[in-house]
Amino acid sequence: MIDHEFLEQVERFNLALQKNSQEIRQGEQSSSSTGQGMVFSDHKKYSPGDDIRKIDWKAYARTDEVFVKRFEEEKSVTVHILVDRSSSMDYGDTNKYEFAAKLGLITSHMVTNTNDRFRFSVFSETVTDISSARRNAKLAELVDTLNQLGKTPESRIERCITDYSKRIKNKSVVVIISDFLTDTDEVEEAIEKLEGTETVLVNVLSEKEFSPEMEGDKILKDPESGSKLRTYLSKKTRKSYNKELEQHTDRIEEASHRSGADYVLKSTDEDVFETFLDIWQKVNR
Repeated sequence: MIDHEFLEQVERFNLALQKNSQEIRQGEQSSSSTGQGMVFSDHKKYSPGDDIRKIDWKAYARTDEVFVKRFEEEKSVTVHILVDRSSSMDYGDTNKYEFAAKLGLITSHMVTNTNDRFRFSVFSETVTDISSARRNAKLAELVDTLNQLGKTPESRIERCITDYSKRIKNKSVVVIISDFLTDTDEVEEAIEKLEGTETVLVNVLSEKEFSPEMEGDKILKDPESGSKLRTYLSKKTRKSYNKELEQHTDRIEEASHRSGADYVLKSTDEDVFETFLDIWQKVNR
């Protein structure tokens, strides 16, 4: 369960980022760029091809240099956040689904503060929108909805993203948060459906998945299919597993890069806010 106090942590985190940003800019003149979606961003030096109607002649009179104004509509985007809620995400000392949902909530909050829109959805066998594209978000309602959603069986990422891609109408960033424990060909086909967007894949895994501690005779159960496998877990088996997992995440990263998407691999043992900063850097690249 995600506690509502988490939203207070998000707000304190945002205030700390704002303070840090103000300290960095202190004493500087207006920068060449700002965060996405500000009502008025700033000026930039005129370049051939820029709209001459946006030349700031008052600035020219003061500086003897030609600048053009940049406005919100040139930068405003919709950030689409899709969180995997399939059964495999319901795992770990730090639950993968809750970790992913928290990352989505922080991203939603930060997008709202940059005056952009976000759309928050969850997916497994189908995609479910739990918010409309909006600027004024009620994150407390999102927390309640995320807590109420039950786990669903299998992740059908290619089908879900294909369906969702038809809903994207304007300039967009798509953030997909999942364990991606599925066929890598499906993941690549899904990313290809998002051509024309800025896409970020956030691969979250439990530390127990990175470094399993089990050994001896065990019965393993697939949380999505329900199938069981009896096996003996030796040091050799764990070594083979670690190699296979590394190859799997490498293939997803390679597929992301081939499609022009960004890829972030994280353990749920890492700090959720530090993880968010890595995602936010990709979103604003």
